[in-house]
Amino acid sequence: MTNPWMSAWLSAANRTTGAARGQISDEMSRAKSRMMQDWQKAWIETWMAMWFPWLNQGATSRKRGK
Repeated sequence: MTNPWMSAWLSAANRTTGAARGQISDEMSRAKSRMMQDWQKAWIETWMAMWFPWLNQGATSRKRGK
């Protein structure tokens, strides 16, 4: 014979963990996308600075409005 209280408790626990798992999965996906975009930007900037060092000259002064 099954225990109805245990069944109700397990149903609620599964519902809660399912929602939490979905939220965690979504956040991990967003974080991975941000990380990949940041990595690609850093990678491109690094290679551009190595191959074309004259393109980066004075970049800091332009950012400051000089």
